[in-house]
Amino acid sequence: MRFSVARDTLLAGLQTVQNVVSSRTTLPILSNVRIQAADGQLRFTTTDLDVGVTCVAEAQVDRPGGTTLPVKRLASIVRELPAGEVHVEVEGKNIASLRCGQIFFKIHGLPEDEFPPFPEFSDCKLFSLKQGELKDALRKTSYAISTDETRYVLNGILFSFKDSRLTMVATDGRRLGLVD
Repeated sequence: MRFSVARDTLLAGLQTVQNVVSSRTTLPILSNVRIQAADGQLRFTTTDLDVGVTCVAEAQVDRPGGTTLPVKRLASIVRELPAGEVHVEVEGKNIASLRCGQIFFKIHGLPEDEFPPFPEFSDCKLFSLKQGELKDALRKTSYAISTDETRYVLNGILFSFKDSRLTMVATDGRRLGLVD
């Protein structure tokens, strides 16, 4: 894999996805970002097995491919690079070479096929809602969300979709917020 991308574009993509990565991971691959380069785009993906984030950025892709690299280390390196084009080449053993002007780094990664796959959603339904209506519904129910960490089931809002209607419910055991 080989691509060139503006430093700011690369940094923005990494910063978008790195917040999902925990500092204490059980699997080494979970501290990495999967980078896929194809068709003039870079796709950055991170996950902690509960939440997954994907971000797409424009780049000049010379040779398509994919790898995983430690996202925190990569982001800190890119943050310190001068403004300009960053040229990245990944060899067969998942060793990424980064060049930006006279600066050169090598980062060891892990194979892309070790990265956990995202679930495929088949026969999924799509719902559209105006932003103002969703904001109003969240405001009317969020006051009742529990802050008690021992009752984590109550630390959110239930979204129920039935018969083209959205019902949102939140409770902390004493108060109940409901919007239909």
